[in-house]
Amino acid sequence: MVYSPGSVYDVSEPLALNRTPFGFVRVGISTALLKSELTPKLTRAVAFSVGSVFLSLFLSAIISRLSLGPLEEINRNLDSVAGGDAEMLPEDDTNHDEYGLVTLKIANLGRQMRDTKEIFSALKDNVDQLMANLQDGLMLFTRDSRVVLVSAPVERFLGRPRGEMLGRTAREVFSSQSPVGAVLLDAFERRRPVLQHEVESANGRRVQVSIDFIQETSTQIGALVIMRDTESVRRLEDEIEMSRRLSASSRLTRGVAHEVKNPINAIVLHLHLLQNKLQQADPGTRRHMDIIGSEIHRLDRVVQILVDFTRPRDLKLEEMDLRRLLEDVALLAAPDAEQHGVTIVRGFPQEPLTVKVDADFMKQAILNIVINGVQAMTHGGRLTIIARRDEGMVLTEIRDTGGGIPKDVQEKIFELYFTTKPGGSGIGLAQTYQILQWHYGSVDFESLDGQGTTFRLRVPLAESSLDTMREVAARSQ
Repeated sequence: MVYSPGSVYDVSEPLALNRTPFGFVRVGISTALLKSELTPKLTRAVAFSVGSVFLSLFLSAIISRLSLGPLEEINRNLDSVAGGDAEMLPEDDTNHDEYGLVTLKIANLGRQMRDTKEIFSALKDNVDQLMANLQDGLMLFTRDSRVVLVSAPVERFLGRPRGEMLGRTAREVFSSQSPVGAVLLDAFERRRPVLQHEVESANGRRVQVSIDFIQETSTQIGALVIMRDTESVRRLEDEIEMSRRLSASSRLTRGVAHEVKNPINAIVLHLHLLQNKLQQADPGTRRHMDIIGSEIHRLDRVVQILVDFTRPRDLKLEEMDLRRLLEDVALLAAPDAEQHGVTIVRGFPQEPLTVKVDADFMKQAILNIVINGVQAMTHGGRLTIIARRDEGMVLTEIRDTGGGIPKDVQEKIFELYFTTKPGGSGIGLAQTYQILQWHYGSVDFESLDGQGTTFRLRVPLAESSLDTMREVAARSQ
């Protein structure tokens, strides 16, 4: 039966007793009466339900706000710690509930992270400065053969910038086709160290390569690769050997000079007495006495020069612009250069080349080389003096266009009393070598037969100039 609103329905049901009908019950139903009765109650129920839902939502929002507020504050604190703003966190929290304890721990963790970051930054700056000033190429690898540290000279040996190598594996950095890569990749594969294996680098220079695997409690945790310029190593060995020889000879000559000076003084004294007694003697005898006297005086001068050369000196160091000192040397050598038909050419940078040197000694050291270069060009030529910065040093090049130094005497060129010039003393270049050593510098040369000679003098930059270079480099990054 289908009911429609507002209708009246008549329903009858029979009544039976012992299954014998004895009457009927008739029930009349009107939907209009039910609607009027139920609608207010249903309306109140719906309104109550809607109100309950909104009240529940409101209470849920308040409870969520109260419960999630501390989490949002903790999240902001964590963001501050991650951003390095540990100073924004409270030093102490008077609340001793769970939120206060968590906030306090986050603040302590943030300050520890800030301190660690500052220490790491300082260490990184120190390591960067150290790696930039190293002459050897250093590469540090992790356990999985990834590069984590590269020094500046590696760029010169491998022909690749450091930025491309950091974070890459050994196989990505080295090529098995290159001599350096073949040696190192084989060592990484076998996990065996290599000691000073000499190979040819990408730029054609001879390089000494060594690799050592770092271990901790019998477990390999990384590897260290060292690259050295073979030519620089040999030059350094030669300089050490030369220094050793000069040191040994200076100790010996000081003693010999002292022992020789005393007899010479006695001979000179008695020679004067003898000359006075022979004033009326044969003129020929007098001439022989004069020759003996002049030779004794010449021997005395040689011994005195030797004493002066080996005597320890107190340097009067002062900061000065090396360009000005080179200009002074060029002016001093100008008359001699003009006499030999030599033109002196200068090539200096615009910025100052500040060094800390004894001006008199350094001027003498440079002048010795300049005069030698001028005198080597007997038929005229050009003497070029160039100075520039070179990795924390001032490099001065003095180049002549003379006949060059013969190969068979190049190893002796800095030895005391060795000379190839008639009438030369053999002291100038030995003195230059010694003066450069006093200033923690160096001097070397290249010479081609018939094409001239180039001397290279290296003197450390003054600390003030190095600080300026570091500031400029930091601003450019």
